[in-house]
Amino acid sequence: MLCLLFVATIAQGKERITLVNEGVANYVIRTDQNNSTLLKAAAVINEFTKLSTGTAFDLQAKDQDRPAIILEQVSIDKTYPEDSYSIQFNGDNMYIKGSGRGVLYGAYRYVRDVIGARKWYTGRENTFIPKLSSLVVDADFYVFAKPNFKFREVYFPIELDQEYLDWYGLDNLEEKWGDWGHNFNKILPPSVYFKEHPEYYSLYNGKRQATQLCLSNEAVFEHTVAYFRQKMLENPQAKYWSIAQNDDIGSCTCEYCQAIDKREGGAQGSLIHFVNRVAAKFPDKEFTTLAYLQTANAPTHLRVADNVSVILSNIDAFRKGEISNEPSAATFRRQLRDWKSKAAHVFVWDYLTQFTNYLAPFPIQGTLQKNLDYLKRQEVEGVFLQGGGASYSDMAELNAYILAHLVWNNTISEDQLTDEFVNGYYGKAGPVIKAYLNARRNALPAVSSALSIYGNPIDNRKDYLSPEKMDQYSNLLEKAEILNEGNPLLEQRVRRLGLGLDYTYLQQARFYGSRQHGIFTEANGKWIVRSSVQGKLRQFVEDAKKLGVIELAEGGVSPDQYAAEWEGIFSAGLRANKASEAKMTMKYPFDPSFPANGSGTLTDSVPGYLDYSYNWLLWTGEPMDIAFNFEKAKKVDTLELSFLQDARHWIFTPKEIRIMASKDGEHFKELLFSKIEEIDEDYTVQKVKFKAPIRDDVKIVHVYAVPFASLPEWRYHPTRKISIACDEIWMD
Repeated sequence: MLCLLFVATIAQGKERITLVNEGVANYVIRTDQNNSTLLKAAAVINEFTKLSTGTAFDLQAKDQDRPAIILEQVSIDKTYPEDSYSIQFNGDNMYIKGSGRGVLYGAYRYVRDVIGARKWYTGRENTFIPKLSSLVVDADFYVFAKPNFKFREVYFPIELDQEYLDWYGLDNLEEKWGDWGHNFNKILPPSVYFKEHPEYYSLYNGKRQATQLCLSNEAVFEHTVAYFRQKMLENPQAKYWSIAQNDDIGSCTCEYCQAIDKREGGAQGSLIHFVNRVAAKFPDKEFTTLAYLQTANAPTHLRVADNVSVILSNIDAFRKGEISNEPSAATFRRQLRDWKSKAAHVFVWDYLTQFTNYLAPFPIQGTLQKNLDYLKRQEVEGVFLQGGGASYSDMAELNAYILAHLVWNNTISEDQLTDEFVNGYYGKAGPVIKAYLNARRNALPAVSSALSIYGNPIDNRKDYLSPEKMDQYSNLLEKAEILNEGNPLLEQRVRRLGLGLDYTYLQQARFYGSRQHGIFTEANGKWIVRSSVQGKLRQFVEDAKKLGVIELAEGGVSPDQYAAEWEGIFSAGLRANKASEAKMTMKYPFDPSFPANGSGTLTDSVPGYLDYSYNWLLWTGEPMDIAFNFEKAKKVDTLELSFLQDARHWIFTPKEIRIMASKDGEHFKELLFSKIEEIDEDYTVQKVKFKAPIRDDVKIVHVYAVPFASLPEWRYHPTRKISIACDEIWMD
């Protein structure tokens, strides 16, 4: 774009206007000095003009003879929708006009288009400001910009840099919302009200529970109105107010809520009925609610009040394809169409990272422009584009840059924006980084489910994250590092990309265990940790902390906590497992959704860790019934096994465990019997170990574990079944 600007300024026959000539300002800035937004815009123009040319413009309040850059704040109307702006000359004067914060955004557009500066990422160190002796602009220079979406949130670490948000005209929900997101528990905290007033909360699974609110209860309505009345007094500047269910299922099934829900097709009925009632009490305020989980579908008959915006999530869509034709997004497309027929205002909550593994390569590049173009065509009014928030996630810099442009103009070529970014941000290494992005994208498997926001690096170990592909990506980034050698800033930018490859290598090493690419190797008859794994871990943790990685997953561990996890893995090590010498038979197959390393998972000497995705076999709704048959009787001292407790994912220790052994294959002796009567409420993720002494020769060992028949009330789900998970059955 900068090159295009230079071409334009020398085009034959163009009249040009010189704002700064060889370090001398020919212009002044004229504006209302009692308007804080205008003063901030003036300060932006002056700061960057001085950084570029060494001089600044005088600031004046009144007309004088000298030509001026005139800043004006105009009313929000059809010509100037909120936050829109224009830049043009009228005679000798340059006018920058804007509605809302538009004049500030126009000032930064001046910085981009007139000075040629670029802000690549957070911080001034990632801002390019060319050194110029003069500023020359075409007399017919003209810009008019209005945002595609009235709410524009790009939720990456750029949120921490207010200059970045202003530079690209982005929003921050913390400023816009007086109350945001899932907030039923804020309105009526169960710790305060549930004991005395259980009727305020959902009748769910036959009893009152603090999962959601009872939206037909008149006292709940009165509390909610009082809650917002007080909040609005405390924060009169807020634009939006959320009324949205908690982030869980459990909507009320009392006769009054159910009467509405049956008529309207689901829990969205009682929600919208309730939200409309509250919104009617504040007709001059704007409310939002969430179409999510049980409320994702539009009501059959009810219309949403005109001062309520519905925020619809596309959480179930895989991310390889465009949402306009991605098969897994078909439900979202239908829901969006239905909500548009029932609501005047619809926002979309979109997802742009792998929330279970922020750093894992997640090749969504090539879909961003098409997705936002689709949402614009569907007349979506606002977008919340969720990356890793304050923590760095794969390609956060590039993704934020592209999205920041597209939420204003969805017709810009994503490929053009990508080229501009990689060449500007990575310097000489830009073409190599582009090759890296293309290699990742081209290696995705044909199935649309290749990119899940809740995926795992081991899911793709046979396709785009295979060892061979990982080597290809590493070679490209090594070339990029060499090209930027000697420039610490550019080296750091490339190294940040390498974090994703290191993380993937480490996570996959947990899965491979003692096999090639795994953590352990055999030396002198003993299992030891590969030095390459230890070295990569040390470097990864050190660099992650330097380069903006706060947590490795949504609500996950920090780099230091990750290092501590690994120290536990190293300390536990591996040991030989005599069970691998026996023929193993399973009466009930394991859950195919979590295949791990197949049946060998239980005897490969690789333990499971606290993530059920790694090295655990699951049985869902069925027992684990396994027999080990040795060809000849084998001396076994002890049998040890662990089950995973992970209530969040409906994985619990078995109700009953029975271990028996036979010396002759016919007569069995019970070695361990354990029975649990009920499951205590506990969301801690942990391994629960069981150990049975044998100290004898055995021919057959039988391991039997029975899950509870149903989920506990405190983790009830109408469609989920209980699972048990076992990682290894050790025989020493």
